[in-house]
Amino acid sequence: MSTEIKLPENLTIHHIDDHFNHLNQQFNDAEKDITLEASSVETVDSAGLQTLLILIKNSLDNEKSISWKNPPEILQTSSEKLGLSQALVLS
Repeated sequence: MSTEIKLPENLTIHHIDDHFNHLNQQFNDAEKDITLEASSVETVDSAGLQTLLILIKNSLDNEKSISWKNPPEILQTSSEKLGLSQALVLS
C-alpha cells in the first residue's frame, strides 16, 4: 500500500519549523511506499531541502521507498544546484 504525503507551499527556513513535526509524523506513519505530492511547493531553500533529505534518508533507512508526484521546477533546480537530486530521489 502506498501513502501520499502532500508537501506544503513553503519549504523555507521561515516556515520549516511549522511543518517539520507534521511531515515527520506522516513519514513515520507511512506505508512501505511513499509518494511525495509536491505540486503545491512554491518556495524552497537549503533548510527545506535539508529537511526533506533527513525525512527521505530516514525512510529509506527503514526500507521504505520514495517516489515523487509533480515536483515543481524550483524544487528540481534547487536540488540540482546543491547536488542533492540523487539523495532526494529526484533523479
